[in-house]
Amino acid sequence: MRGTRSHGAAASYELGDYEKVVVNSALWAAAGDALGWMTELSRGTGGVKYRTGTGSVVEPMAWKRLIGGKFGVTVDLPAGTYSDDTQLRPSASRAIRGDGAFDVEAFAKIEVTVWQGYCLGAGIGSKAAASNLSKRGVNWFSNFFKTDRQSYTTAGGNGAAMRVQPHVWSARNSTGMLTNVLRDALVTHGHPHGFCGAVFHAMCLWSSIERRRIPTLDEARGFMENIPPLSGLVNEDGDLSSFWLPAWEREAGKSLSVALQQFHEEAVRDFELIDRLFHSNENANYHDILTELGCLKERYRGSGFKTAFAALLLAQVYEPDGIESALVAAANELDSDTDTIATMAGALLGAVAKRSPNWAVQDREYIEREAIRMAHIAFERRPPSFEYPDLAGWTPPSNQSDAIVQLNGSLALAGFGPVSPKSRDYESRGSVWQWFELDNSQRIFAKSRANSVAKGSKSQFSPERTKKSVTEAPEQGERTMQGRFNFGAKGNNGVTRAERPERRKGPEGRNFQGLDAASAEVISSGFDDATLGRAINQCIDQTGSIEEAVSLSAIVAKAKLARKRRGKR
Repeated sequence: MRGTRSHGAAASYELGDYEKVVVNSALWAAAGDALGWMTELSRGTGGVKYRTGTGSVVEPMAWKRLIGGKFGVTVDLPAGTYSDDTQLRPSASRAIRGDGAFDVEAFAKIEVTVWQGYCLGAGIGSKAAASNLSKRGVNWFSNFFKTDRQSYTTAGGNGAAMRVQPHVWSARNSTGMLTNVLRDALVTHGHPHGFCGAVFHAMCLWSSIERRRIPTLDEARGFMENIPPLSGLVNEDGDLSSFWLPAWEREAGKSLSVALQQFHEEAVRDFELIDRLFHSNENANYHDILTELGCLKERYRGSGFKTAFAALLLAQVYEPDGIESALVAAANELDSDTDTIATMAGALLGAVAKRSPNWAVQDREYIEREAIRMAHIAFERRPPSFEYPDLAGWTPPSNQSDAIVQLNGSLALAGFGPVSPKSRDYESRGSVWQWFELDNSQRIFAKSRANSVAKGSKSQFSPERTKKSVTEAPEQGERTMQGRFNFGAKGNNGVTRAERPERRKGPEGRNFQGLDAASAEVISSGFDDATLGRAINQCIDQTGSIEEAVSLSAIVAKAKLARKRRGKR
């Protein structure tokens, strides 16, 4: 198959050849995740043996794992089951439109918030970020979450680096690629180790595709010179420069330029450590690399940059014919972040491989389809885009149990449409986990409430998604909408009156009802000047918060622009 040449990393490929590059990269990334997740945080070989029946792993196999924390459920997992590392990759991919634009708002407010309901193996930073994004007034560029364990500006983990490959696969030029990677990463990770680690991994993958080999250590060192100029990309982005940057610098207590320079100096020291290691020990192996970088210690085990660097070095050691050996090595270094390093190394090695994995890989056909769509975007073929709900009326799931809802008498995943049950129930403490299949053939292991599943509203689905119906009846013993669930216990949104927030009074007895009610009032008024001004004034007077006033303005602006776009169609 021949096609228009891409101007990106794929410029030297024909379309058919580039499709194979992206498919292999995507499948080997998923395979690495599936293998490494079996051993992640296993507490030694005894934990691995409990999960798999053997003290080490050499290929994906059927296994078991506790899902949902201390009060979760132990689940039998099929061979090839992947974790959050791969779950968020199609999420980013779906948010890339057919024309190559990255719909970061849909990614943040729909993909990431809904992912809470089916995430497997997610870190505390990514989960805290997703939970905060469920709040109506939080935008992709203002997700400054704080919990007792994590905050946005200290979130330097690899939860962003592991998911950004679709931006490279679909890219038409390097500047656009870096901008999209940065936007994606900043949705959830506000520490330079997190978002610069994502940028570094993306540059390694870009180079692997463009040069058809894994970049050398000296070439990768050169990539670091792109880190300080990231402040320029931020300043060129209206949302980031106007809203994100001032808030980030206030929270971080330093300028972005200073933070990027400090990170650059740290990264250069890591390169120097590896230089010395290789010069002093010609037989240095992957374990030695992890030790030198500190990736076997809790402090840096999940660092966005250090694990991306470790993945590159692992790929260098095993290039070109040792993909399985590389992933097995990653999976059996039990004190490291086994699945994330394996998935990033798999993406790099897969991009230069001549073959796809023979191992079991969950959702192989769906992963291949999305990979091919990315390749077509890079070649300006304009493939179809995923149909999201209208963000102006979208209500994110408020927590992990609210992503599965009732829709037209069947179970559905908010934002996506009906799902088909594919396993028995796993019950614990009023919650139910179950395998479902989406209409795109992707499988998810989702959590829902046992007896109070909320009724989905039309605003949670695009018109195209609600037209679809469940085509496969549940097998005997699987969940249906009758019998088990009591939908009369709550209203349409699953919230009792006692749970609804009280209205807050502003000056002169006026009620400020919060961002949801205020934005709805402005939108329903047709964006009347007086209504908008009064709502913003009430917000400022009652909350005293610049961020909340900005959030209200942003919600209204998005709704008005969305209405204008619809009017032009």
